[in-house]
Amino acid sequence: MKILVSMLILSLAAFSQADEPQLLRAPYFSEVVQQERDYFVYLPAGHSDTSKWPVLLFLHGNGERGDGKAELDYVLSHGPLYEAWVQKRDLPFVILAPQLPMYEMGDVSYIKNRQFENIPKRLLEGTPPRASKAPAPDLMTGSPSKEPDRFGETGPPSGWPLHEKELLAMIETAISTYAGDENRVYISGLSYGGFGTWYMAANSPGCFSAMYQVPK
Repeated sequence: MKILVSMLILSLAAFSQADEPQLLRAPYFSEVVQQERDYFVYLPAGHSDTSKWPVLLFLHGNGERGDGKAELDYVLSHGPLYEAWVQKRDLPFVILAPQLPMYEMGDVSYIKNRQFENIPKRLLEGTPPRASKAPAPDLMTGSPSKEPDRFGETGPPSGWPLHEKELLAMIETAISTYAGDENRVYISGLSYGGFGTWYMAANSPGCFSAMYQVPK
């Protein structure tokens, strides 16, 4: 009888954990920079291997670059992973959130002066207050920009297109390992990640069901 009760308690504990959202660090070796790095994998509440879940690949902006290890948490600053994990919005996606290497961007002021303690944290109870938004200098009208395009089709240098194969491999892993639905794969990006979003969607149109560039 005691054995049965113990097994029941363990089963309930396992079910409870599976029913809660999880934030995992998935390791991989980057052939581009010849380093082992991690990327975030968010599993939604109720995730299990017996059902298929839509997959969302999120590409962050320039200010969240890092070493893919100690600096990976900067990826939590904005976007769907911030909403799903920090703000506990329970987004029903398997979210993949890699980190772009620093390359030559380490001396950019907003990267050089960033502070780790300012990264938003998931709280045991409630959610942290949202940062106030800086007012935009101009209202968005939907009209094409009058400024000439300074970049080619790959966007600014040292960006997401360099890691195209690695990003596609992460999607394959989500499908094979995290019960991702190959027919519901989406991509979204913020600022610098917006360039990567357009590039990935244009070069692998059969991979994605939809794309969305998050307004900066």
